Amino acid sequence: MKRYLWLWRHLTLSGLFGLITLIVVWNVALARVQYVPVLFELAIMLPPLLWLAWGILKGDAVRHVYGILLALLYAMLGVWYAFTPQESFYGISMLLFSTLLYLGAWLGLKTLKDLAKQADKPTE
Repeated sequence: MKRYLWLWRHLTLSGLFGLITLIVVWNVALARVQYVPVLFELAIMLPPLLWLAWGILKGDAVRHVYGILLALLYAMLGVWYAFTPQESFYGISMLLFSTLLYLGAWLGLKTLKDLAKQADKPTE
């Protein structure tokens, strides 16, 4: 069980840092049309991800729960952008990275819960 924890943590971190990189690169360099000012969009979309990254890097189990919830929000944004003709690549990429974040956080939390349950078991 413990040997899979590194896999789920890497999956979570790749989805998380993939989202951060995608949001920054797309809004700063690749977006042809900006409906919202770049700094405002970055100020709204990045702080939750950076807060989440800090907790997941420390191994906080509660942040994995928040990661699951945030992944669903960014997946909804990805669906929104996927149906916008000029930003469909951005939306599909956001869906991909939020799915990685969701799966990694969910399976990592499940593994952490199972490890805690095994640690609480009395040895005979």
